[in-house]
Amino acid sequence: MSSIPLEVSQVRLTRVAANWVTAALPEGGFAVDATVGNGYDTLFLADRVGKSGRVLGFDVQKMALNNASEIIRFAGTLDRVRLVLGCHSGLGQALIGYPRVDAAMFNLGYLPRGDRRIVTRPSTTIPVIAALIERLAPDGRITILAYRGHPEGPEEYAAIRGFLEQTPGLEVRELTGDAENELGPRLFLVKLA
Repeated sequence: MSSIPLEVSQVRLTRVAANWVTAALPEGGFAVDATVGNGYDTLFLADRVGKSGRVLGFDVQKMALNNASEIIRFAGTLDRVRLVLGCHSGLGQALIGYPRVDAAMFNLGYLPRGDRRIVTRPSTTIPVIAALIERLAPDGRITILAYRGHPEGPEEYAAIRGFLEQTPGLEVRELTGDAENELGPRLFLVKLA
């Protein structure tokens, strides 16, 4: 039997993730967007940390970072964001010099309107989650939105779920927008117990 109960949310999972992070991310805080994509979470985090905060964002696709930098620049928050072209597996090295992580967000799968052959994988995602947990502030929070509707999605979801179940010292919730959809996205809300 699973130790992580499944909850059904009537609210969009992206909104739930943003609300979850908002409660833990102070002005002047430090946040990570481990999968920048089109930059919406990066923009949200940059707005939330304010002028004295910092956001670190990773993506393997130059197109994703170009899209993200455009909306972040337009919003006037580019000065507090560092975008890194590369796999989020390099996050551990990039965190050197940052004492704690107040919030981190993942949107797993592929870049919307991008190359669907380029996907996140558990072999890189799980070590990044572990590195973030090690640096998580006492009240910090992590959101992991796992999209299961592509060929590699169910395997990554199952691996992450298993990792979270086996990692001591965490409080984890799992949410779905539609419990009947076997391949619908699932959201993990993670914090220290």
